Amino acid sequence: MDEARTRTSQEEVIEILAVTGPKQRDKFYRLLKGYMGGSKASGDMTYLQIRISHEQAKHLPGYIITKFFTKLEMVTGTGIEDSIPSCIVKVEHDGVDIMSIKDELKESLIIDKILQEGDGFAYLKAKTPGPIQRIIGAEDEAWIMPPTFLSKDDGFSMTIHGTPAGLKRIKDKLEFLIPEKMDMKISNLEIGDWMTVPLLPTKRNMVIRTAVEMGYYSAPRGCNQSIIADVLGLKQGTVAEHLQSAENTIINSWSEQTSRSESSD
Repeated sequence: MDEARTRTSQEEVIEILAVTGPKQRDKFYRLLKGYMGGSKASGDMTYLQIRISHEQAKHLPGYIITKFFTKLEMVTGTGIEDSIPSCIVKVEHDGVDIMSIKDELKESLIIDKILQEGDGFAYLKAKTPGPIQRIIGAEDEAWIMPPTFLSKDDGFSMTIHGTPAGLKRIKDKLEFLIPEKMDMKISNLEIGDWMTVPLLPTKRNMVIRTAVEMGYYSAPRGCNQSIIADVLGLKQGTVAEHLQSAENTIINSWSEQTSRSESSD
């Protein structure tokens, strides 16, 4: 399956959105974001947003990351390895030799592999052994999601999805870990009030989530299928197949639920 065929599927999405109103377009985009969580959205799912200033984060192991990178941003989670969350991250820097700083970062960022590197940025497969990540990794009813980032200018921001009980346990533990006042807020997922998000197979979910976060569906497009394939260690044809299958599922589900919503209004 080539990229041109998959682009036809993208064009179908654009055509669908072009003939719908703003309300329905908003629903579609929220549905697509829902798939990135790889879970069924419901009224019982919530999220916890954590924000810590650069100054407040000084005593945390992750603070050293800003010594070398101007920004680190989570692209997608890839699971738990040896009780440590693993993920793909994008880092931005001012000309750092990443391999030469691996040992200095190992308490906060264990770099397993450089997936792609360019002028002032890189995509890394890494593990995050810091205390905040370990607390979340040990909780069965919560998981880290984008947007999650650390930067010199904007400090630390993390988004955690989960059940109300799971997020409450995490919030209580984090308040002991970080005694200074920080911004932590538990909110309901908006998507849960109106639609159900069917599950996608694990690898397909990872591919579509990575594509969204890397800007594949943005205008102008932020990456192509070859770049996604390099980041995930897959063949370009495999990425194309996963994207087309995921798009078909998402579009059909969105169309069915939108029709039901309109008929009930």
